Amino acid sequence: MSAYTFSGLCAGYGAKKIIDGISGEIENGRITALIGPNGGGKSTLLRTLGGLGNYSGKLALGEREVKDIPRRDFGRLVGFLPQSIGVKAAFSVYEIISLGRLPFHGALEPMKPEDDRIILKSAELAEVDHLLFRTATELSGGERQRVLFAMILAQQPELFLLDEPTSALDPSHSRRIFSLLRRLASEGRSVVAAAHDLNSAISCCDDFIALKEGKIIARGPVGLLDEKILHELYGIRFRRYRSEEGDTAWHPE
Repeated sequence: MSAYTFSGLCAGYGAKKIIDGISGEIENGRITALIGPNGGGKSTLLRTLGGLGNYSGKLALGEREVKDIPRRDFGRLVGFLPQSIGVKAAFSVYEIISLGRLPFHGALEPMKPEDDRIILKSAELAEVDHLLFRTATELSGGERQRVLFAMILAQQPELFLLDEPTSALDPSHSRRIFSLLRRLASEGRSVVAAAHDLNSAISCCDDFIALKEGKIIARGPVGLLDEKILHELYGIRFRRYRSEEGDTAWHPE
C-alpha cells in the first residue's frame, strides 16, 4: 500500500472540532498504538482515517486524496473496526463475517467459492469457527468482538484501523489477537490500534501516537515513550519497570 499521510487534519462532529490540525504518516508493515485519555480524539482519528465523516486538511493514500477514491476501492485498502457495530439480531456469525467481503462484490451479488474460503479462514484465525451458525444474540461480549475481528480479517485490507480491539477479551484471547496482528504486520500490512491498556499496547506495537485534546503531543517508536510524555498525556506520574527478560511496563505512581 502507498504511504498513508495526513497533514493539517481537522475533524469532528457537526460544528465541534475534535481533531485539530494534526499531521503524520502510517508506515507500512508496522503496528502503531494510538494512546491517550478518554475524549482525546482517538476514535475520531480512526474514523477519519477510515474514510468516515467530513474532514479538512490533507488525507492521502500515496498521491490520491481519500475523498477522490471510490468507496469500493478504498474498502479494499483500508478496514476500520469501531468499538461497536449495530448488527441485526437475526444475522448468523457467518453472515456477519461475510460483510467483510462487500468491497469485492455488490451486496446483491452471490459470493464466489474464494469468498467462502476467506470467510472460513478468517473465522478460524479469530477462533470463532465453532460459532458460525449462531446468531448475534447468542454471543457473549467477547465472542461478538472476535466475530467482528473476523469480519475485518475477511476484508483483507492493507491497513487495519482498530478501536479497542481487545476491550472485551480475556488476557488469553487478547494475547492471541495481538500475535495475529504481529503476523499481519510481518506480511507488510499496517495496523493502527487505539488502546487504553498501555502495557499491552506497547508490548506488541512498533510505534505510538500520543493524542490529547485533539493534538498529537508525541509520536515515534515505542522505545521513545518516557515518563515526561506519559505525565503530559494523562496528568499523572508513571514509573517504568523492567523484567529480567528486558520487557518494559509502566505503572502510575
